[in-house]
Amino acid sequence: MKANTTRPTSDSVEQFCDRHGISECTFYRRRDLMPRAIKIGGQLRILDTDEQAWIEAQQAQADQRRAGA
Repeated sequence: MKANTTRPTSDSVEQFCDRHGISECTFYRRRDLMPRAIKIGGQLRILDTDEQAWIEAQQAQADQRRAGA
């Protein structure tokens, strides 16, 4: 019997951009501000864990801006 292990899931850059209302052009132009993307099978993918970390960083930045206003 195999051990029950969970594997990280991922989405394409297109799926990520659609979900967050970001154009793919903006994603690639501002890649240094976007979540890490890794190449799997010739396609860039964003792991769910990296997306979640990016969201949390965006929230922290918004909180800092709000506190400084």
